[in-house]
Amino acid sequence: MMRQSSYIILALLLILVVLMLGLQVGSFKTNFATIADTFLNYNPNNTTQYAILHLRLPRLLLALVVGASLAFCGYLMQAMVNNGLADPYLLGTASGASLGAVIVFFGFVPISVAGIYLPPVFALAGAFLVTLVVVVLGYRKRQIIPSQLLLAGIALSSLVTAVVGLLTFLSDSEGKLKSVIFWSMGSFERASWSLVPYPSMALLLALLFFVFYQKELNILLLGEERAQAMGIRVARTRWVILATISVVTGFAVATSGPIGFVGLIVPHVTRGLLGITGRTNLLFCAFIGGLFMLLCDLISRIIYPPAGLPIGIITSFFGVPFFVYLLFKKNYNFRG
Repeated sequence: MMRQSSYIILALLLILVVLMLGLQVGSFKTNFATIADTFLNYNPNNTTQYAILHLRLPRLLLALVVGASLAFCGYLMQAMVNNGLADPYLLGTASGASLGAVIVFFGFVPISVAGIYLPPVFALAGAFLVTLVVVVLGYRKRQIIPSQLLLAGIALSSLVTAVVGLLTFLSDSEGKLKSVIFWSMGSFERASWSLVPYPSMALLLALLFFVFYQKELNILLLGEERAQAMGIRVARTRWVILATISVVTGFAVATSGPIGFVGLIVPHVTRGLLGITGRTNLLFCAFIGGLFMLLCDLISRIIYPPAGLPIGIITSFFGVPFFVYLLFKKNYNFRG
C-alpha cells in the first residue's frame, strides 16, 4: 500500500511539472514568473496573461481529463473481457463520434446553433448511438457475451468508418476535408473553458463510483464461472462497466476527437507497477493516462508550434510498437 501511495504522489508531481511546462509553450514563450503573476494578478487586457489563462490552460486541462478518461475506460474494458488487447474504442464509440462530427463538418446541419458549436454535440450523439447498437448486438440470453460484443464492435466500427470514408470521398470542399481529417486524428486546439466541465464531471463521477466497485472488478478477472461462485453478479457488473465506458469515452471523444492507444497502453503500465489487483489501480491509471496525454500534447506543440500536430499521430508512435510487443507475448489473458 505504501508503494502504491508513493506512485500516486509521484504521478501527481509529474502532472504539475508537465502542466507548468505546457503553460510556457506556444506562439510566444513565457516563464514561471509570468505564469505565477497571471494567477495572482490577472489582467484581461494583458494578451500574454489572457493566452495563458484562456487558451493554454483549458487545452492542458482538457488533455489531462481526456487522457485520464481513455486510460480509465481502457482499464475497465480489459477487465471486463479479460483481454489485454482490448480498449474502449472496441465498442464503436470512436467511429460513431467521427460520423456525428462529419455530419456537421460536411454541412448536413449548421456548424453552430444559438452560439453552440455542434460538432461535439453530434459526436457525442453518434458515439452513444453506435455503442448502443453494439451492445444490443452483443446481448444474448439475457446477458452480454464479451466475445460477441467485441466482434459486433469491430464489424460496426468498420461499417461506420466506411460511411465516413464515403462522405469524405464525395466531399468537394478542401476546407471541410481538412477539418474532418484534423478532427479524426484528435486535437485539443478548440479547447475552451466551456468544454472542460463535461468530460471532467463524467470522469469524476465514474471514478467515485468505481472506488466502491474495485473488488468486483478484481474478482471478474478470475473468469465468469469463478466470479459467480464467489457471489458476483457478473451480468449486472458488465452492464455497469459498459454504461460507464460509453458515457466517459463518449464525452472524451466528443471534445477531442478519437485519440488512439491511450486506453491500450496505460492499463498495462498500471498493472506492471501496481499489480493486477491493486486497490488504487483505477485512480493511478487515470493519473498516468492524463500525464501521458499531457506529454503527447507538449511534444506535439514543440515539434509543430504553436497549434501542434494532431495528438493521434504522437500517441500512435508510442502505441504501435507497444501493440506489437503485446502481440508477441505468450499470453495477454490476466488469468495466466
